[in-house]
Amino acid sequence: MAISVDKVYKTVLTILNREQRGQLSPAQFNKLARQSQLEILEKTFYDYNRSLSKSNVVGSNDDYGNISENLKEKIDFFAKEQEVHIPAGVNAIKPKIDVRPGRAGAGVPVNVTAGTYSNLATTSNGNGTGLTVTVTATTNNFVSILIVNGGKNYSVGEIITIPQASMTGASANYTFPILSTDINVNGVSLEPSDLYRILNVSRLNRSINVEKVNKSEFTYVNSSKLTSPTDQFPIYYRDERGLIVSPSSLGEGYITVDYIRKPLEPAWNASAQAGPNGSITFDSNTSVNFDLHPSEETNVIIRILSFVGIIIKDPFVIQSITKKEQEIFNKENI
Repeated sequence: MAISVDKVYKTVLTILNREQRGQLSPAQFNKLARQSQLEILEKTFYDYNRSLSKSNVVGSNDDYGNISENLKEKIDFFAKEQEVHIPAGVNAIKPKIDVRPGRAGAGVPVNVTAGTYSNLATTSNGNGTGLTVTVTATTNNFVSILIVNGGKNYSVGEIITIPQASMTGASANYTFPILSTDINVNGVSLEPSDLYRILNVSRLNRSINVEKVNKSEFTYVNSSKLTSPTDQFPIYYRDERGLIVSPSSLGEGYITVDYIRKPLEPAWNASAQAGPNGSITFDSNTSVNFDLHPSEETNVIIRILSFVGIIIKDPFVIQSITKKEQEIFNKENI
């Protein structure tokens, strides 16, 4: 489900041209589209909370008249989950990355017997410890080397050695250097790259919830024998580095993060080939549609037009859109 960025752009231009209010370039439109989309998503959370509060007082309708369920459906459109690694300490190697392809300075044995060699221990010429890997090979060819446990205390340039004896038929040790992109410097659980809001954190196939606490509570909870977290009752807090999980015994494990993702940024891109009379034409291959529930199409158009009124400093556009938004608000609060 998505909203056509081309349709919205043409609708906005049609309204502006009809009122002779000037033009809106694709670059301007894209900036306003991204801002409008984020504001609409954020407003959906507010509307959902307001609808729940209202339904608790006056009740709610079933089926299509259930406003809370309709709003929840819009939010669920962005729901995702991701397994996130809990590092054993600082300067850990990120798990599940493949260190086999295109790594300069790697020492690759000429011979190896086909097979999968799981969870192999490694050694290092530096201070790093605890790194394990899984090697997949065909005859005399290393297909992949995936990080299993990230260990700790590694540094850029450190040389990792997978012992020859761990891989059947290997003619030598396999060695590779640590790159800067391999290291989780802070030793915290890294958030999903598209995280917008966390819904829940759990572990062991959601059988155990990881309770969120404030940063100010984290030290207090850990220092008390009565409240100290355990494997069965873990806690976490969130800061700019990521998710800090306790107890430390969970290191090298995984948590499941259920979250609301960021919407994809909409973009109306022009084709390299000009249209009639040198006009710009829509490139559907490189453009990105609005990443919103289809029912938000009207709201997207109204929100963009409200920003356009500010840009062109036209009080008529601003007043018209403000009036329309107020009408929608009044209908929602009957």
